[in-house]
Parts: sequence; C-alpha cells; structure tokens
Amino acid sequence: MTKISALIITHDEARHIGACIDSLAGVADEVVVIDSYSTDGTAAIARSKGAKVIEKAFEGFGPQKNYGAHQATHDYILSIDADEVLSGDLRLSIQTLKQADITGSYYVHRLNHMAGRPVRSCGWYPDIRTRLYDRRSAQWDDKAVHEELITSDAPRHLSGDLWHYSYDSYAEMKERADRYGALAAVPLRSKGKSYLLVKLLLNPMAKFLKSYILQGGITDGYAGWMISRYKMRETFLKYYLALR
Repeated sequence: MTKISALIITHDEARHIGACIDSLAGVADEVVVIDSYSTDGTAAIARSKGAKVIEKAFEGFGPQKNYGAHQATHDYILSIDADEVLSGDLRLSIQTLKQADITGSYYVHRLNHMAGRPVRSCGWYPDIRTRLYDRRSAQWDDKAVHEELITSDAPRHLSGDLWHYSYDSYAEMKERADRYGALAAVPLRSKGKSYLLVKLLLNPMAKFLKSYILQGGITDGYAGWMISRYKMRETFLKYYLALR
C-alpha cells in the first residue's frame, strides 16, 4: 500500500484548518503544514489535530509547496488548501488507489463555494487541479500565485469532488483579489511598459466577459456578477501595479 503525505500551506486559516485536516483521516498517513507565522492560532489547531507544523516565511505558493514536499516523510504528496475538504467520493477514490499502489499523478475536479453555496458558473467548475503526485517526478513552478504543478506524466482523473470553501463573504473575495493582483504584478515588472499598457487596456474586460458571458456567470445572479467583477479587478491590479 502506498503511503501519502498531505501538504497544506497556511496563513491565518483558523476558520478552516480543522475541517481540512479532519477530512484527511484514513487517506493521509501524515499531514505536513507549512505555516507563514499565523497569528490566529492556526498552527496550534493543526498540531492538536496531529499535523507536523513547520513555520516558514511566505515566499510564494509555488516555492512554499516545493519546500513542504521536501519536508514530508513519504514520496507521494496530496496537496490541499486549508479551505478545502475531501468529499466522501474523493476520499474513497484515494483510499482505493492506495490499496492498488499509486503510479504517476492525478487531478481532481474542485467545486468552489461562495458563502457556503456551490457555484458551477464563471469557470469555477470543473476547476481541474492536479493534487496527488510523486515528488520525485513533479514539482511546482515558482509563481507567487496561481501556481501550477509540472509533471513528467499526463495526470489521470480521480473521481469525486474536492470541496473548496473559497470565500465566506464578498469582502473576503475583494481582499484576496487585491492581494493576488499585487503578488502577480511582481514578476511582470520586468516587462516593457507598452506590453503592460496593452494588457491593462484589454485583459481586465476580456476576463470579465469570459467569466460573465462565456462561462455562464450571467445565469448565476448576484454571485455570477460579483465573481466576474472581482476576476476583472484582480487582472486590472496585476497590470496596473506592474506599471507603477
């Protein structure tokens, strides 16, 4: 049977971390939490749940995850965010896979929630994410935000959804759009001003129209409007801040 180390990157996730770790019971043989010096008790909650907690200054999601994978005991890593939980079907899929011995990497469908309500428009579902992998043949890129896993194989699908409790409120969505926009701006500052200006003029509205019209946000009422609006805001800030 293949053993799995679950990896969670945290900063002030006291609201969610307990449920996340609880959902890993029977799936993960070890839980590793890389915490960026939380001040809300996140680390204490994780330790009380049996997790191995390592504190490390935040250097971007990709670098944090690569660092965490190297601190794990087992080669197979299940990467999960603190505000995510495994659905029952996904738990069963991973447990079955463990019995047969895991090979390669696997992706899941993530079902995002807004204020506790599942949202399937705006490109939020199926939100395909590769999350189970062998650290010996895969690693995260070095992006500070919206990081991607680089694998040496074609990932296969694990049935069952990963439930993502994305935002508890629209104010939280705005705060994260601002934070992610600022993070994404940093590597763009080496680009030419003409390039950034064109992107600033075109990409935010294109992002909104794709989310709201092409991906069906218009059918999801207020939630669809706000999600599309904050996608546009994050894109605008990315290029605006890179230009400054």
